Amino acid sequence: MIMTRLLAVLLAATLVGCTAMEATRDPASPFFVIPEGSMIELHQPLEIRPGTARIWLQRGRVAAGQDWYAPSCNLEIRTLDREHSQTVAPGSFVIRRVQQMEERVERPHPEVQLAAVGFSGGLRMGGYDDGGMMGMWRGYHLWLESEEQPDVLRMTCMGAFADPWEVRPPSLEDLRGIFGDIATLHLP
Repeated sequence: MIMTRLLAVLLAATLVGCTAMEATRDPASPFFVIPEGSMIELHQPLEIRPGTARIWLQRGRVAAGQDWYAPSCNLEIRTLDREHSQTVAPGSFVIRRVQQMEERVERPHPEVQLAAVGFSGGLRMGGYDDGGMMGMWRGYHLWLESEEQPDVLRMTCMGAFADPWEVRPPSLEDLRGIFGDIATLHLP
């Protein structure tokens, strides 16, 4: 009898896991992962400044850096040239590998702290040893391939910086907003 119940619980857990995995194939899902074989089509040249190997895209335009609190992508190349700018020409880039990622950052204590009464029993959600709060990004590295531009390495796309319980990777709609008229993502 116990074995039958255990088997039923394991079967139910497996089926629930499979349905959760199926949801990630739905482009409307916030947990959708871009499939390998997708393509990024770059519509305009992107100039990478000397001394860096990446360029940021945010809100449909090239950005000087990353605004932590809005979804963003950065296009990376393999070669670092400290003296000359480099240009990634318009073209198509096949996504050969998709690597999910997250980055955690401990935010320092604010200079002014407010007193609060709560019922957490001393449990601090997202806290570290010195009491700073943790924030994070979720996203993915899209490893790119192009016969015409082999120096292009990858596109790293991250959702907005948020508390751990609110963080999510960028959705397809977020990517469309990040790329604007600069690039288009084509799914297989």
